Amino acid sequence: MYKVTGTDPSGRTLAFACGTDEQALEKTWELARRGFRNVSVADPKGREMSALAFERSLDFDYDS
Repeated sequence: MYKVTGTDPSGRTLAFACGTDEQALEKTWELARRGFRNVSVADPKGREMSALAFERSLDFDYDS
């Protein structure tokens, strides 16, 4: 289970559970579009990283 957290525009910190890495990535994008700040992702092992670091760690090939 991945846990995505972020601070909404009103200052509240919210957490969202995601079953897969792809769902967590999509949630980080959604939160960014909605104006959330300090978005981070905790992986199933409990390691927490920023949304950007998480996206880079997935090693997607965007050129295909």
